[in-house]
Amino acid sequence: MDLRQLKYFKTIIEEGTITGAARKLHISQPPLSSQMHLLEKELGTSLFERGARQVTPTEAGSRLYRYALEMLDLEMAAREEISTLKMGHQGVLRLGLVSSGGHWKLYKLLKMYENRYPHIQIKVIEGNSYELLEKLRKGKIDISLLRSPFSTYGLEMVVLDRSPMGIGALAPWKGEYFLNDLGDSPLILYRRWEKIILGECEKEKFRPNVYCVADDARTCREWAEAGLGLALAPASVFQEGSGLSVGVLKEEALSSTLCLARRKGNGESQSGKLLFQMALEMEDRTQNSKSL
Repeated sequence: MDLRQLKYFKTIIEEGTITGAARKLHISQPPLSSQMHLLEKELGTSLFERGARQVTPTEAGSRLYRYALEMLDLEMAAREEISTLKMGHQGVLRLGLVSSGGHWKLYKLLKMYENRYPHIQIKVIEGNSYELLEKLRKGKIDISLLRSPFSTYGLEMVVLDRSPMGIGALAPWKGEYFLNDLGDSPLILYRRWEKIILGECEKEKFRPNVYCVADDARTCREWAEAGLGLALAPASVFQEGSGLSVGVLKEEALSSTLCLARRKGNGESQSGKLLFQMALEMEDRTQNSKSL
């Protein structure tokens, strides 16, 4: 099994026909079919259900497809990384970005990066922190903006921002509050923070009225905008002009950090190393200015 066969296999699955895949790959159909027969023989199992008009993956084919995507992504990442090293301060920076990652420090950092390394192209990969963390650990991205909570094992980080837990609601909730102040108001929780919030409620002997738990912080905000309850999510999620009244919780354990993270060790990319170093320099300048 080689990468060429995996590319052929992936294309067949995505096109749905051998003919369509051959056309997309710019090869004739017989050698493509031959390569798939060799792949099935090597693996000792059938990878396709061959219908009259379309081919679909078997269970084994579906599993191989997932592996093929990862392996081909890694091949592309390796090519881009080697290209970056070969060309010096050129190439591609694969930057992971969470949906709530918009922050003036990030924009300032990227502007400085562009000025210093104008020949490095930035490729943005968006997702939630868990998705990006997995891509970072597998080497599919070079560096990523992540929002806590997440496991910091094997990572180096620069904190760009700390944000308290926000309260988003249609009714006036501006100001600072403790969890007990929420009373029996229906709460819309962001799943990533559910256990931490409920843990703090237990410590304070407060019984929250949890209306729902959402997988995306933006859903929490939208449900609060619809008047369904109080949304609890990092305060940065509640942008200006959303129509919500926004307060914050005083519990320090519920504060969230926005971090620029990279892998420890020798697996980092040159382009990611350069951005991380600039982030450290910016943080040092900030700390020095505060001490003056």
